[in-house]
This record gives sequence, C-alpha cells and structure tokens, in this order.
Amino acid sequence: MDKLIACLFLTLAATPALAEPIGGLGHWQGKGTTFALGSADKGEFTVDLTRTALDAHTVEMKGTVVLDNGTVIPLQQRITETERGFAIESNRGKGGGRCYGEGLCNTYEEGADGRAFATTIVVDGDNRLRLLTTELDHGRAVRVMRQNLVRKP
Repeated sequence: MDKLIACLFLTLAATPALAEPIGGLGHWQGKGTTFALGSADKGEFTVDLTRTALDAHTVEMKGTVVLDNGTVIPLQQRITETERGFAIESNRGKGGGRCYGEGLCNTYEEGADGRAFATTIVVDGDNRLRLLTTELDHGRAVRVMRQNLVRKP
C-alpha cells in the first residue's frame, strides 16, 4: 500500500496548478482518500509539498505524504514543459500530461512494475486543486483516489 500511495502522489502532487507546468509554484498542503475498487476498504492521508521552478520550463516538486497509520512517504518529481504539454519523471516512473483550458488538466504516469496512474485535475483558482486518480495494474483499474490541495502563504 505504501508503494502505491507514493506512486500516486508523485503523479498528483507535481501536476500543474495553473494552465501550464511552470504555474502553481510554492507550498501546497491537502488531504485525500483512497478507495479500493470492489471493496469497502479506504484510507486517509495528508500531503505537504513544495513546487520550485528550476528554469523557465522545468518544475521540481519535493514533499511528503503521511498515511493514516503514521507512515511518511517522501515525494520527488520533475516536470518539464514540452511542445504538446509536459513530461513527468520521478523515482517511480515516467509519463506526461497536458492542460486543456478552463482549469482542466490530465496526467498519465507509468512505472516499470505494470502500475499506471491516470489523473484528472480541476483547478479551482490560483490556490486550490481537486484531483481524481485511477490506479491501473497491468491495464486494470484497481483503486481510485481523490485529493484536495490548497496553496499556503
């Protein structure tokens, strides 16, 4: 479960907070819930992360996820603006995404272990994000996660 959550948040937390990858810099915090498909199992977590511009086209994200059992999972990811969206690289996998306008973005990240994460992001202004992620295991949906993040001063 810890590896799953870490993979998920590497995808979610580095997602653009504005309509471009370089947007949404700063300190972000939030809460979320995971739901196992076909089961009543769910888990709560908190997220704390910082997004920093490395250059005009690259953002680095570092932070932590704390599970409801107290487990702390470090996060680290880099996203780079590309001609058609953005590329994602992390210690858990690679992928990409794009923003479509009016506060709607999506990402897809795939790990070497057959797990992948498809995320829809709704930007609710400069300081709020809602995210919904479906975890796939070899192409089969196994878990859904939702998350709300707020930019802190």
